[in-house]
Formats: sequence, C-alpha cells, structure tokens
Amino acid sequence: MNRVGKPSERCSKHTNIVSIHPVGAILPLALSLLYLPRSFNALGWFHRVVFLLSLMISTFSSYCDARAVHVVPGTVLMCVVLWLPRARGRNREVPAAAIFALTFIAGFPVDVYLGYVCRSAGGTATVGGAGWADGLLLGLAILAGVHCFVYYFCEHDEKKGKVPIGAFLKWQLAPLRPRPATPDGDNEQPSIS
Repeated sequence: MNRVGKPSERCSKHTNIVSIHPVGAILPLALSLLYLPRSFNALGWFHRVVFLLSLMISTFSSYCDARAVHVVPGTVLMCVVLWLPRARGRNREVPAAAIFALTFIAGFPVDVYLGYVCRSAGGTATVGGAGWADGLLLGLAILAGVHCFVYYFCEHDEKKGKVPIGAFLKWQLAPLRPRPATPDGDNEQPSIS
C-alpha cells in the first residue's frame, strides 16, 4: 500500500479529540468481547504466536492520510496460516467468530491511536465513523466470511457433500462452542451434522 504524507506528519505533536461510533466501533467491540473466550480456546500456541505477529503487522503497517486512518489487517497472515493446513484436514477448531474477534483486537487499538495522533480536519476523529461501511466492521465481516467459505468447502469435500449449512453456520458463529450432536460424545472434531 502507498503511504500518503511524510513520516513526520504521521507522528506529529498534534492530537485530536477521538470519539467512538456506535455502529462502526462499539458493535464490533461488543461482538468481539462476546467471541473472545472461544477465540483464545480455539488457538494453539503456534497460532497465538502468529496472532502476535499479525498484531505487529497491523501496528507498524497502518497509516493515516488527510481523510482517514488506514489499518492494515495483519490477521490475514494468521488466516493463511490456518487455511493452508485446513485444506489438509487440520485446524478444524477455529471458527469464523474467532477470526472476527481477533481481527478486531488487532485493529481497534491501532485505529484509536492513529485517530488520536494523526492530523484531521477540525481536530476531531471518529473511530468507526463510516458506520456499517467502516473497515473496522466491514473488514472483519468480510474476513470472517472468507474463513467460513474456506472451512465450509473443506468440510463439504471431507464429508462428500453432506454438510448442513444451518448446523455449520451455528458452529462457526456461536459465541460458545456448541455441544457435539452425536450421542457417543466424540469431541475430536466439531460436529456439524
């Protein structure tokens, strides 16, 4: 991505008054807090390290210009690290809800910080100011949707087309891990049937 403005403009001594938009920032914050316990339970130590690397990518690659703050979604790296093994039958435990929450956690503090320090017209900045179209909400939803898409087609391939979409979406979007539908209590992989 191209950076607009000089590096000295990015970290000027000028500060803004920062406000939080109810739809563009508070709604994804509430959903992320709801999904947070399941998110960290779904990740192993390796994926937690990759998440920290993703957080660093978001922190050091994001920038602002005269019109807006641009947060680079570093969690795309974590998603690729999850998706490649998923195509081989592994990483079944990571739901789209976790991707939504972790992407928000990686981007929100950066958005607030840059909103505070970058020059803006009038000296005010609104985190999530574009509402439903803000990247802080829309970007998370798109990445979680792509995650669902990848996982659904992996499940579809593994189960030879016998994947009920309702049960699959319930498993992907539930704030808590749904209980297995099988009476034998097989917990090795999520049951979506």
